[in-house]
Amino acid sequence: MASNNPPTYTGKGPSSRAWALIRKETRQMLRDKSTLTLGIILPILLLLLFGFGLSLDVKLVPVAVVRDSSSPVTRDLYTSLKLSAYFDPTMVNSWKEAEHMLRVGSTDAIVRRDMKESSDGREHVQIIVNGRDSNTARIMQRYLEGASSRWASLRQSNLSFLSGGAEVETVGRATAETRIWYNSEQESKYFLIPGVTVLIMTLIGTLLTALVIAREWERGTYEALAATPVKRWEIVAGKTVPYFVLGMIGLCMCLTAATWIFGVPMRGSLLLIIAGSAIYMLVALGMGLLISAAVKNQFLASQIVLILSFMPTLMLSGFIFDLKSAPIGAYYLAHVFPATWYVDLMQTLFLVGNVPGQVIRDFLIMACFAVVLLSLAGASIRKSLE
Repeated sequence: MASNNPPTYTGKGPSSRAWALIRKETRQMLRDKSTLTLGIILPILLLLLFGFGLSLDVKLVPVAVVRDSSSPVTRDLYTSLKLSAYFDPTMVNSWKEAEHMLRVGSTDAIVRRDMKESSDGREHVQIIVNGRDSNTARIMQRYLEGASSRWASLRQSNLSFLSGGAEVETVGRATAETRIWYNSEQESKYFLIPGVTVLIMTLIGTLLTALVIAREWERGTYEALAATPVKRWEIVAGKTVPYFVLGMIGLCMCLTAATWIFGVPMRGSLLLIIAGSAIYMLVALGMGLLISAAVKNQFLASQIVLILSFMPTLMLSGFIFDLKSAPIGAYYLAHVFPATWYVDLMQTLFLVGNVPGQVIRDFLIMACFAVVLLSLAGASIRKSLE
């Protein structure tokens, strides 16, 4: 007579072994407070630190305006700069005082009337910028030149109005109207925050798994794992799935903070952002697992993670510096790192929107990286088992 009882599950199949490893690693992860801190609290701390502390915007630049009693130019220009959100002008009485302020760092720029006689009879303004920080100096120079040009145009318009337009040449002139798309406010945090998310995902994914097998070696439990009838893909699944889930939780927290705290627009599909991040998380996990299986030491593994994943993501991914301005060698080297493609994907989906060709390209390249790194990690684990 057939029994009505359900069949007993022996738990000896490949899927059950992998599931057992996943449960074991999950329990160990939940008991380890440092791992939970690294996976949940660290993303928020890094996002807040970079989001509020890192800015490429130049605002309230201290500017010394040298007073000139013989001409109203400096007074009018001072008023124009005062009305701008980018400058904090201070009127000084002499060039020597302004030069001293620039030397000691209490001002970043000097504006004064150019004493040289001009052939066209117009007033000219001289702008001197502190060039210690070349990037900031270029930005300040453009801002000051723009403010001076707007002031000069307004002044010329007023003179034209007072003179009935007789002295103003308008024939053959063209006016350029500039519009900025995708980041009209020119807020640096709009493209920095997606890059910070990439940095956080890289650090979490690689560092968490880089310590996994190295910890097994240091505790002497890897030999016991090698004695069990498990296959390499089961070990890879058991060691990556719990940290994949933890990394995706960190991603959700980063996305929430990016939109609600920093107000970064999300013009692309949220599903595409999550899907692309999931693929990149597999890349980071594969890289960390490969490092972990190779070095067998937690401290050394963490150092290699910083060198091979964190630093390239920070310096060569386009997260802060535009790769188009990099030397040709650095430009091509940057595209060897998967973080470069993830940064491109995140900045596109956040600021531009769904660009099918670009999104598909980034997805495919990151998927190739994931397959290669996870395969290499599995091969390294098999070699260790043998």
